[in-house]
Amino acid sequence: MNISRVHSFSATIQYKGTNYNGWQIQNGQAGKTIQGEINYALKKITKSELIHTIGSGRTDAGVHALGQVIRMDLPFMIEPIGLQRALNALIPADIRILEVKKIDESFHPIYNAKWKEYIYCFSTSTIISPFDRELVAQYPYEIDIAAMKNGGRLFLGKHDFCNFSCTGTEVKSTIREIFEFSLEPINGGHPWINLASSGATANYYLFRIRGSGFLKQMVRLIVGALFNLGRGKIKETDIAAALVAPYGVKKVGFVADPEGLYLAEVHY
Repeated sequence: MNISRVHSFSATIQYKGTNYNGWQIQNGQAGKTIQGEINYALKKITKSELIHTIGSGRTDAGVHALGQVIRMDLPFMIEPIGLQRALNALIPADIRILEVKKIDESFHPIYNAKWKEYIYCFSTSTIISPFDRELVAQYPYEIDIAAMKNGGRLFLGKHDFCNFSCTGTEVKSTIREIFEFSLEPINGGHPWINLASSGATANYYLFRIRGSGFLKQMVRLIVGALFNLGRGKIKETDIAAALVAPYGVKKVGFVADPEGLYLAEVHY
């Protein structure tokens, strides 16, 4: 950015990713993005093209966020509360700016993050509420949840996750560390909708994973591997082998559907 003085802000945002082609603007790729909508609003607010944004993670098309953190660089100072209100007045209603802070120019939403947490909400019922269709992944099969929970523990610790990632984003290393993992039933339906029609019969489960960082589609591939494990298509030894095998072996999991995935929190 060719600006004599950059004024930097961080923002915590939520969005429903259903109608977007992910967080990040992609050159030559059609479709709306979260970043594109925010950039458009910032240009209207500042009446300038000299704005820049970067997010803490590149959520895929259809993926949601409860606590995405972004950095915004603007050509002049705006009071944070005023910037928050102006943005929320201009961006679509399925994107909300929860908080804006003035930050030091050295802050980087990716490199300064100590850990990130994703959650994945899914149902094994053959019928779920239509209100949950875009917010919950549906896998109407007999699944051994206990086997999935046991398999999830294999991912704890530091591993090379090259076989649990997709190409498309260059990274210096595919080694990541997973700090916490859990898989528990959700009583009463989806945690944010919680409609009576989405009651206990909907068989909701919440997968939660916290780590130092995540590769492209890493969480969805981990979830896909655990689904395969729960359906008896693979064994724990297959997952263990994939965590030590060289890059490019046959993946043990599929890329799980995006609608159940949420970037829950980024901690600095």
